Amino acid sequence: MEKPALQQVIIMQVKVVYCLLAAFALSIIALLDYLNQEKSYALVAASFSALLVIYAGYLLLRRKKRTPPYTEWSLTILLGVFTIFGMQQETDIVQWVYFFPIYVFFLFPFKVANYITLTYSAIIFLVVLHNFDTYIRLQLLFTYTACYAFSLVYALVNERNNKTLSNLINTDPLTQVYNEHQFHHNMSKEITRADRQRTGLVLISIRLPASWQKLKTNEYENRMANAGHRLQSTIREFDTCYRLKNDDFVVMLPNSSPEDGEALREKLMATISKSRHAEQNQFLIKTATYQPEDDSYSLLNRATSQLEESK
Repeated sequence: MEKPALQQVIIMQVKVVYCLLAAFALSIIALLDYLNQEKSYALVAASFSALLVIYAGYLLLRRKKRTPPYTEWSLTILLGVFTIFGMQQETDIVQWVYFFPIYVFFLFPFKVANYITLTYSAIIFLVVLHNFDTYIRLQLLFTYTACYAFSLVYALVNERNNKTLSNLINTDPLTQVYNEHQFHHNMSKEITRADRQRTGLVLISIRLPASWQKLKTNEYENRMANAGHRLQSTIREFDTCYRLKNDDFVVMLPNSSPEDGEALREKLMATISKSRHAEQNQFLIKTATYQPEDDSYSLLNRATSQLEESK
């Protein structure tokens, strides 16, 4: 399984586990409400529990990696409307308010969830001020704030962990430059931008010296890592470097002309080929300019084919 696909599976599994745990908790609430003769509340809790179980099953069975988040939005809107209007009629529904921020931060990306919970919190604050006396008001707001703070801290930690995981998945561990999967992802976006803004796009391909193929594994990897470091320190701030599966490197130059590509090619040739044995450590470096009919694969093939012709 590809690493990006594995990341999607992990995220999906976390959502499924959370939905099942939340459904279990709601089923307990439904049972307690039923035993207390609060049959209407028990029905609502059981309904939300069933919806979460159905949604968890949907996540497990769907084959598409990404689908529009209609289900998440529907469940969130239902829960929000139920708590906002319900707590104005029955005080027992207040307990559901604490569940909302935890629920939202699990189902949505951090920025979206933050906007939703901030809007919801502002509405809840006004509803509490308008419908409850001072003692109950302080108790409700304190408990809700604690739940919100817990959810926010969890979401921040989770967001940072997701970024770290994304970097591990999209970065080559040896050279610390991006990998080939990330190249095609970024190149597709840059091609779209170049077509829209009518700007240039240049790709520089770099092949390691042929003499390195005779080195021992440790020495080869050390030189590969050093080459990646020198490439990163030489390219411009807005350029990006990638290691391909065949150990070639490519550098993407967005918003650049062929002259910019040639200037950077000469700079790279002078920088990364410096060695006490320059003749044995000569890199092959070629440039290719984006054409309107190119996609990420055709442009890459054109760039690497020039390396083959130079052998």
